Amino acid sequence: MFIVDTNPSFTHKVIVQVPVDGGYEEQTLQATFAVIPAEVAAEFDLGGASGSTDFLKRIILKLDDLVDKDKKPVPYNDALRDQLIALPFMRLALSRAYFTGVSGARSGN
Repeated sequence: MFIVDTNPSFTHKVIVQVPVDGGYEEQTLQATFAVIPAEVAAEFDLGGASGSTDFLKRIILKLDDLVDKDKKPVPYNDALRDQLIALPFMRLALSRAYFTGVSGARSGN
């Protein structure tokens, strides 16, 4: 049986490789994504900064498990989303999590 959902979404753990002196630090957050039809996704120029920014704004519904440097919770809002997706390593991690989620592929496959 297949459940028809006219507004599909999913929440996945996102692994972010944050650059630090001499290497990377693995950090995680939870992202809730809207699933968009393939023809809508094709409208975005994912090869350019502007197109990929618009795409991420379209698919990200919410980000959770965010804290500041003092480990105090940071509430999600669109301004914070925009600040985070301006970071190249965050863009890559969020895009990878979305496409892995919608394709069902596991990391490393």
